Amino acid sequence: MNPIARYFLVLLSFFGTLAITLAQVTTEPAIPNAGSTVKIIYDASKGTTGLKDCNCDVYIHIGAVTGGPTSTTWTIVPFQWGTTTAAAKMTKVTGQPNIYTFELVPNTFFVNPNNLTIFRLGMVFRNADGTKEGKTSTNSDFFINLAQGFDVSFTSPQSATSVSLEVGKSFEFKAAASQAADLSMELDGVKVAEAKNAQELVYNFTATQAGNFNLAVKGVSGSLNDSQSLNLVVFAASETAALPAGAKLGINYLSDTEVILALQAPKKSIAHVIGDFNDWKVLPEYQMKKTPDGEVFWLKLSGLVPQQEYIFQYLVDGDIRIGDPYADKTSDPFNDQEIITQNRHPGLRPYPSGKTEFQATYLQTGQTPFAWKNLSYTKPKPEELVVYELLVRDFDSKRTHQAVIDRLDYLKSLGINAIELMPVGEFEGNLSWGYNPSFFFAPDKYYGTKNDLKRLIDEAHGKGMVVILDMVLNHAFGQNTMVRLYNDGDYGAPTEDNPWFNRVAKHPFNVGYDFNHESKYTRTFVDSVNNYWLTEYKVDGFRFDLSKGFTQVNSGDNVGQWSQYDASRIKIWKHIYDRIKANHPDAYVILEHLSENLEETELANYGLMFWGNMNGAFRNMAKGNNDNIDWAYYKNRQWTKNHLIAYQESHDEERVMWETRNFGLTSPIDLRGLENAVNRNQLLTAFYFGIPGPKMLWQFGEFGYDLELNNDRLGIKPTRWEYLQDAQRLRLFKLYQQMIKLKSEHKVFSSPAKATLNLSASIKSIQLEHPDLDVVIHGNFGLNTVTNISIDFPKAGKWYNYFTGEEITLSSTTRTVSFRPSEFVVYTSKKLPTPEKGILQEDFVTAIPEEVNTNGFKVYPNPASQTLTVELPKDMTEATFRVVDMAGRLVFDGQRRTADQILGFDLSEIQAGIYIFEAFDNKRVLHQRFIKK
Repeated sequence: MNPIARYFLVLLSFFGTLAITLAQVTTEPAIPNAGSTVKIIYDASKGTTGLKDCNCDVYIHIGAVTGGPTSTTWTIVPFQWGTTTAAAKMTKVTGQPNIYTFELVPNTFFVNPNNLTIFRLGMVFRNADGTKEGKTSTNSDFFINLAQGFDVSFTSPQSATSVSLEVGKSFEFKAAASQAADLSMELDGVKVAEAKNAQELVYNFTATQAGNFNLAVKGVSGSLNDSQSLNLVVFAASETAALPAGAKLGINYLSDTEVILALQAPKKSIAHVIGDFNDWKVLPEYQMKKTPDGEVFWLKLSGLVPQQEYIFQYLVDGDIRIGDPYADKTSDPFNDQEIITQNRHPGLRPYPSGKTEFQATYLQTGQTPFAWKNLSYTKPKPEELVVYELLVRDFDSKRTHQAVIDRLDYLKSLGINAIELMPVGEFEGNLSWGYNPSFFFAPDKYYGTKNDLKRLIDEAHGKGMVVILDMVLNHAFGQNTMVRLYNDGDYGAPTEDNPWFNRVAKHPFNVGYDFNHESKYTRTFVDSVNNYWLTEYKVDGFRFDLSKGFTQVNSGDNVGQWSQYDASRIKIWKHIYDRIKANHPDAYVILEHLSENLEETELANYGLMFWGNMNGAFRNMAKGNNDNIDWAYYKNRQWTKNHLIAYQESHDEERVMWETRNFGLTSPIDLRGLENAVNRNQLLTAFYFGIPGPKMLWQFGEFGYDLELNNDRLGIKPTRWEYLQDAQRLRLFKLYQQMIKLKSEHKVFSSPAKATLNLSASIKSIQLEHPDLDVVIHGNFGLNTVTNISIDFPKAGKWYNYFTGEEITLSSTTRTVSFRPSEFVVYTSKKLPTPEKGILQEDFVTAIPEEVNTNGFKVYPNPASQTLTVELPKDMTEATFRVVDMAGRLVFDGQRRTADQILGFDLSEIQAGIYIFEAFDNKRVLHQRFIKK
């Protein structure tokens, strides 16, 4: 997935906008009042660090939030971004290079003619021109809540309704008032701390016994009073016990009534299991045991009802509620209701609202195993792959796995032997590309049940197609349980002690939170994920998203450095590859790497496959320009294995046909017209498939999908299946069919004994040689007709035009031909079945009706003997013409040299027969049959 898409994905993380870290922004007083002076103190060394040690003036970009106490919308913004407004300049604290302050009285600072209530202050910090900025650690705005009158509340913990402690542990509770008051704290009604005429109060609590307690802070100022309370839970120390033999992380089904749950959470103190089986209560008998090394919490549950689904969570350290990271089904408070309403996952239970919060997971004993039908099928060799990249969401308007199953025959008719599913693992939200993963073992429920996905894979195998999953293991998003175990707030950035994730990504273009692939925890997790999908879902391999990000070498924002040879990254990928191959030796391992060729060469020769992005060159040629596409051939990269999946299009790039229809040249021919656009894309596709190696189509490229990608990059795109009812687009589809057919039936297109490729000039050629069949492809990438040019063949003798069936006999290895713009030929050394007529334009010409075009275009006499006269329309001021026979062979061609509308031709040297006269300019193509007597 490319960098632009990743930036858009950040917008999907709604909760990132709510993050506050007091260490980055603090206030005096601790509870500021909208009607009183508040000092904002900003530490530039924390959060995003664009202003750290900048030695520059720092300005506050601030706004009043009037929509409500939890709103994040700035409604009154006094300063313009990137200006040196003196009133926005902050005061630098002497001797502290990263500390800046700003004072204001909110109710008088903002121009507020409607006297709206200012509930919060939103802010971002910047340098003078706005090129450097400071935000929260999750790259979001800062917010400060404002009291509207007398207010007393806890400041540590902040915004928490409960605190959990283990016996023997201590916690420092802090509270503050919006103005001086008599403050006190009471533990279960007993006063434990007080301060007179103060704005802050501190109470140090040490847990001596297990139990549930109520801690309240109260404040009295004259006739004003306020209070806040929280629940204080004290747990007994976790029992130490080894994980039972054979148990692994996640849900271990022991029988129809028993499971062992195991959660890896090093450095955490206590964990409880809460769920349907205990009415979501924190009970002593559901406190998990801890292994002697402190790494894993586990608990055996008994008395479960066979085949009954239970929703459950782990409550870690009495505060963090998470699902099981290894579960295969999730319960989501934000998205499940839409799935239930649309019946996308029959029987899905509602989220247990009111009993818990955050994502939960399911367990179910006694499940009926899926009945696989197609376990014996032939997998193509890597160089034989014809991959169809597919997004379930947009492939069919039903947006389900079943809808894909219903269209498998279409893919089979196209000739596809591999389906690559864009991410189908549980992601945040319901409508997504899938590159914002949260649970790595669970299929996303919006597309259907896990058995629907298994059925899709099984049916594809039954039709001779392997299935490759797009796997996202560079990053995870904030709902992921392993992120939330060690992070800032509910959905904030990972903390430094997170075993799996980097707090700050080590490379450019990262979204979500960056996995540390040198961590032993991450290595084990990644190996588990890969093996699970290969085993449980019987997928045939993976395309790994953003594989260049699997490194701890810190390249920051330096894309060039990130792309350089990285020995540590190579080591990581060889480990992943070896672990996959150990259990699944025939699995495909494909990387979206796009790095320095030296690194890709080493890994490709080791056995890994690679995406090869040729979209830029193909789009350039689609517009009518020339470009060099020799980088699409693995040997030109000095690889020893044919493991390069070069592509014209992928989900990340604009469509080739969109480029032609919107930016194609219009002179000397108009490429933007559909017929010419199809011709151009046929030319590109013929050469694309002619380059030996595995191939990939992005869905609907086969019929010239031409909607812009970046008008709404991640948004739902219409399917356009109706394009197949259009005769011109159907020509492109059938060209794809025929080129895929040639590749699938003849080894010369995958593993030629010799390949001679000339792919830089405007007249391009491919010569492929194999003991079974030789193939020659020549084509004109220019926009002018070329005449009397010599094209090469690997040997003399008989050759056959694949699309017309014409047989030629060469006495040498060259032949003189002429090419219209975008015209190409495919010759084979053996006679093959000729495709149906009408696929190429020259075939289309032979199928034109006999009626004469009377719009100023005349061809006479007809029949003709010695001469032929042609009258062109008056508005056809320039024209290129040619005469072809009924086999599509060129008889003669040329360009109009005078302004006369009447052209004369000598037919004395032409044999008797039926011919076609063709004339074209940048607006139209005119055809007319005539008979030579």
